[in-house]
Amino acid sequence: MGKKMKMNPLFIFLLGTIFTSIVAEPVKDKQALLDFIQHIHHSRSLKWSKQDSVCNTWVGVACNNDHSRVIGLHLPGMGFHGPIPRNTLSRLSALEVLSLRSNAISGSFPSDFAQLKNLTTLYLQFNNFSGPLPDFSIWNNLTILNLSNNGFNGSINPSVTKSSHLTALDLSYNSLSGDIPDINIPSLQQLDLSNNNLTGIIPNSLERFPSWAFSGNTNLSSANSTLSPIPSQPPNGQPSKKGKNLSEPALLGIIIGSCCVLFILVALLIICCQSKKQKEQGVPENTPKKEIPLKRKASANHDNNNRLIFFEGCNLAFDLEDLLSASAEVLGKGTFGVTYKAALEDATTVAVKRLKEVTSAKREFEQHMEVIGHIRHENVSALRAYYYSKDEKLVVHDYYELGSISALLHGNMLTLYTVELHNDEFGSVLFTVICFLILNLR
Repeated sequence: MGKKMKMNPLFIFLLGTIFTSIVAEPVKDKQALLDFIQHIHHSRSLKWSKQDSVCNTWVGVACNNDHSRVIGLHLPGMGFHGPIPRNTLSRLSALEVLSLRSNAISGSFPSDFAQLKNLTTLYLQFNNFSGPLPDFSIWNNLTILNLSNNGFNGSINPSVTKSSHLTALDLSYNSLSGDIPDINIPSLQQLDLSNNNLTGIIPNSLERFPSWAFSGNTNLSSANSTLSPIPSQPPNGQPSKKGKNLSEPALLGIIIGSCCVLFILVALLIICCQSKKQKEQGVPENTPKKEIPLKRKASANHDNNNRLIFFEGCNLAFDLEDLLSASAEVLGKGTFGVTYKAALEDATTVAVKRLKEVTSAKREFEQHMEVIGHIRHENVSALRAYYYSKDEKLVVHDYYELGSISALLHGNMLTLYTVELHNDEFGSVLFTVICFLILNLR
């Protein structure tokens, strides 16, 4: 008689676990998402198919490790408009992260969101919500809440003081009124209540935050400041000084001097080209580049909060003043502006593009940035942060050491010319003149 095969109980358990993890599907959560996308108006197709796996193929959906529940929903800039359908997203009872920013969702704050007990992160900025703020105490684990750039009105719900795990709160650019509650939460690191209709005195527990966090509230004052009310302009915004009118001879001298400088520069470039043709030896590959400060343009109309807007998942930590005071060098000039390499004090290096001739309004510009910032592709550098004011628009990217495509194709002509002149018979004199002209032209 043959021996009967005995199955190891551990083997059977592991096999069952693997099989379960493969076929697991959050069926109820999947149906809730299908109901949501079916009943809300949207201009962009998500291509969610009932036949596909919600955890593996659906755009913007994140599941837990065993694929039994949906815990994250990221759908920014998807063209949603109108109110959120009732009894749809609220059925995702295990949801922890919800991002519906940069859409056109309207109506009051969904009351059935009270069922999302596990919510930790909520991004609803840049929509058209209206009505009063919700009761914050329903979310015990809430850490990040951004309801900015909507139409919420009424007072700030005092229940926000019970959100003991809150680290970031942004209620700016709404129509909130009344006094600010005493939000004495030690974990709170980021706060923005600017551009509302808040009144009264800033609580002592919030005095540690910068003044721009409360700017734009004309009837709001600080108990520890002699300035009352809080100014609408950021504290670092300095009005441009009016210079004295120059006389006609002075202007004529400046024009003639500029023409002479341009003539000398053109002549030197011609000499460089001729010298280049006569050289038979190679040119050194690297030459030190002059660093310049990335300073702010002087303006009397800084109507922004004087701060950088960082995107979700960005681990950079610096403010606008750190960026503008960093040493920088020009990487290139393009149709949309100049790109700099900025080296911050904490050894962080980023690429900063200073945009030019941008006429978009603030809200339109920020909506474009939110959409562009969501783009992820292996050949596209991710947008990390941006800054908007009337006279200054900046975008921040990661910096890559390999240089630009233009430099790889054409080389650095300025470096080539300066090296050849330096080795020429009159190199030292011409090299000094060129450096002087370049620094002054910058």
